[in-house]
Amino acid sequence: MPQPYNRHERVAASLVPQDASLEIAITHMENEAALIVDDASRLVGMLTDGDLRRAFLKGASLQTSVHEIMSKNPITVSENTNQKAMYALMQSKQIRQLPVVDDEQRPVGLELLKDSYNHLHSEAVIMAGGKGSRLRPLTEHIPKPLLDFGDSTILETIMDGLKENGIDDIILTVNYLADKIRSHIGDGSSHDINVSYVEEEKQLGTAGALALIEKRPKDSFLVMNGDLITDLDFRSLKHFHRESKNDITVCVRRESFQIPYGVIRLNDDCKSIKELQEKPKENYLVNAGIYMMEPEIIDLIPKNKFYDMTSLIESCIEQKKTVGAFPILEYWQDIGRHTEMEKAKREWSSRRRKQGKKKPVY
Repeated sequence: MPQPYNRHERVAASLVPQDASLEIAITHMENEAALIVDDASRLVGMLTDGDLRRAFLKGASLQTSVHEIMSKNPITVSENTNQKAMYALMQSKQIRQLPVVDDEQRPVGLELLKDSYNHLHSEAVIMAGGKGSRLRPLTEHIPKPLLDFGDSTILETIMDGLKENGIDDIILTVNYLADKIRSHIGDGSSHDINVSYVEEEKQLGTAGALALIEKRPKDSFLVMNGDLITDLDFRSLKHFHRESKNDITVCVRRESFQIPYGVIRLNDDCKSIKELQEKPKENYLVNAGIYMMEPEIIDLIPKNKFYDMTSLIESCIEQKKTVGAFPILEYWQDIGRHTEMEKAKREWSSRRRKQGKKKPVY
């Protein structure tokens, strides 16, 4: 059944002038798309979540104009079109956002394919078997996923985020203090989800435990580390993965590192200096510990052997599998050290308070 929403509020939240920057557009994409309008409020383009992420992979910055990367001829429907016809059109055209316009081409609605369903139809594997050595003494008697995180635990915060995205079938891979995780989480019914377990008899690395899954996922499935706090839109990740026809999609983040020295670049003769940059910042895309993959990827993982995700990705590349990158633009924080734990607690609490003050769109 289509989910009800406030049409006026959704459109108002999604409107972006055509001369705006991506930095401005991002603040208007709570509903998966920004509707780009001219001075007369007529629709001239649309910027989707996928458009935005692909643009950043190609080197776009927050100052890039929306006009440079928007879809200039989005499919639209008139305001007299019924919802059933709208959802049928989105299914047939394989689009997730459909602007509704009046006779003057002014946006009066924005239909989203997700309004027609609640469930993502994906399984998630959370790698929760690590020892959390860098967080000792906190992890001497408590597994890292069960450390307090606000009024919950790290693991339950992750599971609740998956549940909010329609993922309610979760596999936990466990090893260190596994009994405590089983006892605390159980079958997941207290969180209205289904939880099953894969137990490593020994540490198998960040990918090795996947080979122990007896009942393979039937569809694209999510894998993520059990020490990440994020409000990533997992629906967008799966759509990106499918649309790109990837065998495995690696979530990435852009990180900047400042080199603490002046950097010298030589000319081709390797003798004379071409350029000297004082303490330059270098930008890199880094692995964020979240993946969407196809079930057959599990067949590449050796059983009962230590095997990291890096080795799996390298194997996929060597075997000509399609390996893609999905840039995370949402909040993301790895919890590996005490300082990162405290930082994540502060930031997550602040974000939740701010989100609680927002008027709901749906």
